[in-house]
Amino acid sequence: MTDWKAFLDGILTERQYKLDEPMNRHTTYGIGGPADCFVMPQTTEELKKVLSKAHEEGIPVTFIGGGSNLLVSDLGIRGITVCTSRLKQDMTCHETWITAMGGVGTGTISRFAEKNSLKGFEWAVGIPGTLCGAVFMNANGYGSQMKNVVEEVYTISSDGTEDRTYGWDDLHYGDSDSVFMHNGDIIVGAKLHLAPGNADEIKRNMTEHQISRRTKQPLEKRSAGTMYLRPPGYHVGPMIKDCGLIGFSVGDAQVSTKHPDFVVNNGHASCKDVLAVLHEVQKRIMDNYHIHVPLDVRILGEGVKQER
Repeated sequence: MTDWKAFLDGILTERQYKLDEPMNRHTTYGIGGPADCFVMPQTTEELKKVLSKAHEEGIPVTFIGGGSNLLVSDLGIRGITVCTSRLKQDMTCHETWITAMGGVGTGTISRFAEKNSLKGFEWAVGIPGTLCGAVFMNANGYGSQMKNVVEEVYTISSDGTEDRTYGWDDLHYGDSDSVFMHNGDIIVGAKLHLAPGNADEIKRNMTEHQISRRTKQPLEKRSAGTMYLRPPGYHVGPMIKDCGLIGFSVGDAQVSTKHPDFVVNNGHASCKDVLAVLHEVQKRIMDNYHIHVPLDVRILGEGVKQER
């Protein structure tokens, strides 16, 4: 068993890590068992040292941002779990480019763009989580997505030894997919390319998007956002409704009655409950439509695997 205090001595203070930390405290779903060692570096240098030492000792490392598009196993996460949302935040604007480093939230970037009269990121104002997480997942909404605004991405290699810069052509963006979901690099910042706009119009658009989200999405309940990718030519919500699955539940996990693409936590849902609901939806749609509906949520931890 790893002596985590000795492992992190000289790298992080005791306030920057927690042992056997319940992951339900760090996800918007409120679901997840204990992480062996949950670390919260504040600088990229601290992050590099953690990565380098973990690599040397063969300790697995898992990364989370704001925990907004995440389902964590009831058994928790082994090894080190790094929370990048605590990295020091920094934002700059030069002409039509915004560069953001660290754990800056997507909403914060949207409002910063508004103050600088830059349009093109209004759609992200209500998306929970961090910009780095949105870049990682190619987050989308209201007809746009991260690949439309990302210019460069700044990362650290998984062994902590190399700073890397990715241009747009290097990102290989797909539907809720990017090169970072496969190569292990840790995103620590990004440059966005927006367009000049009218601040009042930008603010109005942002307000409209926020009202739309509150009206159409079950924001009053814990969730991880929309859970399915849309197969070409189909919309998932109507298929779920046609299959009679509105309100379908296993334990406290339920297909939302407000927006069927969401599976909400009505109180004490487990990862097992949520997966049971997701798999039943996939099965029924396959039975009725002969179409596979991929999952659009990041699944982490012991005993579970990422699914599509």
